Amino acid sequence: MAEKIGKIKENVQDKRSGRLIFLSHCLLNQNACVRGLAGQPAVIRELVDLLLVNDIAMYQMPCPEVTHIGSMRWGQVKKQYGSPMFKRHCRKIAADMCDQIQTYRDNDHEVVGIVLRDGSPTCGLNSAAVEADEMQVWGGMVWHASPLQKFGNTSGVYSEELIAEIESRKGFEVSLFALPEVEEAGCFDEAILKIKQAIENK
Repeated sequence: MAEKIGKIKENVQDKRSGRLIFLSHCLLNQNACVRGLAGQPAVIRELVDLLLVNDIAMYQMPCPEVTHIGSMRWGQVKKQYGSPMFKRHCRKIAADMCDQIQTYRDNDHEVVGIVLRDGSPTCGLNSAAVEADEMQVWGGMVWHASPLQKFGNTSGVYSEELIAEIESRKGFEVSLFALPEVEEAGCFDEAILKIKQAIENK
């Protein structure tokens, strides 16, 4: 019986590397960004090139903003995305992503980690768009808006739900990284280096 199983395993071998990484949606689809924020025409090429050179497959996570509001949306701050309905939406995506990570691991794949998007009010890990003044009122008609914002040292709404989901699962660990979408949200070169080091240390 053991010999038969061994032969079956030999017969199903293919060219996969067995390594993959989970990515925020916009890293592989710049068209999903709020207008004015897409830094590259299609993908974040530095990241994609790094992953391809190292034979790391890419799993594109759903964009919480696009799947909740759509692609024709205004830029918002974390407070605006902080509703119970949006948090529930993010929580479901987070649970689905953790399930996907687990099933890959259960089938002998290595998940290098998750790359999020610093500066985003939803996918920021170390930095997220927040209101410039805590007393600032958000809402009303867009032509009356004076949307002052800054980047605070806080995680975005989706990232908070993702971290909570990871921590709720006993023995479940995964490395988290983030690439900044604008200069104010962090140093891109330092962030890409951390991902590179994590890949090469495996």
